[in-house]
Amino acid sequence: MKHEQVVVDYWAMLKTSALCLLLVISGYIFLRMVQTIFWLPNRLKQNQERLEALARQYGKDMDPEERAEIEKIFNSKEPLTEQQITKLLDGSKTDEPEQTKKEL
Repeated sequence: MKHEQVVVDYWAMLKTSALCLLLVISGYIFLRMVQTIFWLPNRLKQNQERLEALARQYGKDMDPEERAEIEKIFNSKEPLTEQQITKLLDGSKTDEPEQTKKEL
């Protein structure tokens, strides 16, 4: 029997390992994308329901005049301006110190 010598091809091993690693990574990304496609709509729906529940909860504490003003701003076709946002925020901030003074 003739003696044979085994030659290790490191370059081929490195290429094969890199290709297998790329295949695993691309498979993981593909599975995450498929998972997102099926789970994202339900997740967005739950988030919307939670936000609507919070809006209802905060809407109970609001004055009818303030609520009408906010609905008028948000139902308009125009985009919100800085002045409108500041007016809304200042209106809600002015009510808070009066409440704290009354509590003391």
